[in-house]
Amino acid sequence: MNKIYYTYGNPFKVKFREHYCYICGEKLMIVKHRKIVDQKSEEAKYYDFNAGDGAIMGGSCEFIHKVFFCPQCSQNIEFITQINKEDIDIIIKRVQKHFQKKGRNITISKCFENHNEEIVEKCAIELIKNLCLVIEENGKSTLVYKIPLTRKGYWERPYYFKISKRKLIKYLGQ
Repeated sequence: MNKIYYTYGNPFKVKFREHYCYICGEKLMIVKHRKIVDQKSEEAKYYDFNAGDGAIMGGSCEFIHKVFFCPQCSQNIEFITQINKEDIDIIIKRVQKHFQKKGRNITISKCFENHNEEIVEKCAIELIKNLCLVIEENGKSTLVYKIPLTRKGYWERPYYFKISKRKLIKYLGQ
């Protein structure tokens, strides 16, 4: 059987941060993940069967890489997905601090919009349509900043939300 080993995700963030499951809060472990994918299957569109020299591997292939694993809820979480969720929390804190320095008290909380357009606090990543940042400021109406769930364009195309501190600050009006 063909095998492809790969790694991605910021190695410094993977190694030097403490990582906790975004579903249950348990400390995450790093484990080796193996998945056999048939090139003719529906999920094959999420995998790269390129052998590296321009040749395409035929048939089934075993893809091997490391992921975070939650021992509490038995979830495998891709490095990119987990680090993205942690980065969002960091961005939220920095934006709140930015406005606090300007004398504005802003509170930002997270929830999700699923494919049925229901707002929920927790949701399996595959069922999320948008990350919703609920922004409240004293004396002003509540704003909702929606960030669509997207997928990286390589390997098994892990889920993530594309957000930047600059865009969020601009949305809130400096």
